[in-house]
Amino acid sequence: MILYFTADLMSTSRVQGPANAQGIPLKVIGSQKGILETIDDETTALVVDLNPPARNAISTIEEAKKLRPELPVVVHGPHLQVDLLQQAKEAGADVLTNGQFHREVGSILQQLAAK
Repeated sequence: MILYFTADLMSTSRVQGPANAQGIPLKVIGSQKGILETIDDETTALVVDLNPPARNAISTIEEAKKLRPELPVVVHGPHLQVDLLQQAKEAGADVLTNGQFHREVGSILQQLAAK
């Protein structure tokens, strides 16, 4: 199962639709606590939305990597938030701008589900 950390309803629908269409299990969670309590051996990847109102996004990535160092983490966020994107990369995530992520969301989910 792919976990999606977001509080943005628009992002949720833009990711949930392609996941459903491809039969990819996706669970949307809006809190750091919820993400960290849900990560288990069945979790194939974590996707993190850095868009406002993202809270604790970087620390969530860091904590998730402590729990499962091999867990693929993909983040997407505004291209103008260079510092935040860099922090996510330093925390161990693959970083995409919102445009890149949403253009390729179907193939990204397929790749993450296969891991």
